[in-house]
Amino acid sequence: MKGLFYDFFVWSAGSDREILDRTGRSEHVKHAGYGGLVLVPAVLGLFSMMYAVSTLTDKPFVYIGAGIVWACIVFTFDRFIVSTFRKSDSARKDLFSFLFLSRLLFSIGIGVLVSHPIVLLVFDDSLEQELFAMKEEGEKAIYAQYENTIDVVRNRDSTLKGEVELKLAERACKEKLLLFEMSGKDTTMNCGTTSGMKQYGPRASEIKEEIRYLNEEIVALRNKNDVKIGDNTKEIAKLQGEREAKLKGFQDQFSYNYLAREVALERLEAKPVGGTSVKWTKWFLIVFFVLVDILPVFFKASTKQGEYDRLMDKESESTANSFPAYERAQEDLVRKAYVDQLAKHRLDEVTRTIKDNTAPFPTLKTELSQYLNVNTPFDYGKTADGQPDPVQKLWTNNGLDWLRYSFYSIGQSGFLVAFTRDWAYLTGGVWVFFLLNLLIGYVVKRTV
Repeated sequence: MKGLFYDFFVWSAGSDREILDRTGRSEHVKHAGYGGLVLVPAVLGLFSMMYAVSTLTDKPFVYIGAGIVWACIVFTFDRFIVSTFRKSDSARKDLFSFLFLSRLLFSIGIGVLVSHPIVLLVFDDSLEQELFAMKEEGEKAIYAQYENTIDVVRNRDSTLKGEVELKLAERACKEKLLLFEMSGKDTTMNCGTTSGMKQYGPRASEIKEEIRYLNEEIVALRNKNDVKIGDNTKEIAKLQGEREAKLKGFQDQFSYNYLAREVALERLEAKPVGGTSVKWTKWFLIVFFVLVDILPVFFKASTKQGEYDRLMDKESESTANSFPAYERAQEDLVRKAYVDQLAKHRLDEVTRTIKDNTAPFPTLKTELSQYLNVNTPFDYGKTADGQPDPVQKLWTNNGLDWLRYSFYSIGQSGFLVAFTRDWAYLTGGVWVFFLLNLLIGYVVKRTV
């Protein structure tokens, strides 16, 4: 299984296996690491697209299939970016080259596309609450819109009933005025005055006639207004029916999809309380996942040129003036087979010499020296006096791991800050996580 994973990681990095087999173990580890870094954005893309499509459909085979397709696309793009970036003899030149910057911009674009659905997933509970609030606001707006129209119709009913009540009040006033007239009381009211004579005279007849006319007007007004009130009641019932139908349609059509969650996230950012924290957390997550996507090409550009890169340069230089690609590949196979057979022969001779040896150890050591290559084939990393530079050796062996552990520790501390809202984790947490990552990396290297 170890060989299978290693082969997959090297293939993910887009490295030439034939050339890589001619390099040391450190180059193998480095290129397998490139492949692992290429795989990380693809895995994140798988889950981000699954979440994004799951907001549109509840069919598992649809959003799982979409996630797999998107993961393959991200993986293909990142593999192409890393495999086509060729290092020069200067890391600074690589970091400011057009090839690196163009691939960096492309990686940033992929990182944004991968990160945004994950940002929505992080805020999923808050977005659900905000969407529920948006739904309530929409329902209240529809209810208020129809309620205002219904109130206008109800006011018309009140006006019609008020006309009848005015006539009734006027009749009551006339009836009271008639009693005062017949009792001989001299008084003045809103509806008229009495004559002050205690008898059923002309004034009493006049008031009685006015009451008779009012009764006829009240009956006619009631009949006319009842028809209008009936029409208003039907109009109110119609408006209420339309309101219920519109509310039901709104509830059925209200969407919880990706775009609706984007709108909900904008509303969360615009809130006076907590909106700033949401905005900072969102941008922190986006930047974090963008950095995750640019890690492969960034680390490849920031590290020094290795043995694999030098062999690639030699291979490129000799391409135009040497054998065709197929013949070179066959020549490499022959050379590799020759080296393997030579090593096997030397190993057999060493085994036979040790087995048949009866001489003292110094004599055995002398005999075995002819089969041992004690010469160092390369002098890279040597100082002028022939001794390796300890600082350069330390950086060469561990520099890439330290950069990776530093990035991991910053990201892990950032997650703690995002979820705890305590910035103390960003200072002390970075060192703690760096040491933990260093320890885990050491254990992994010792066990692999």
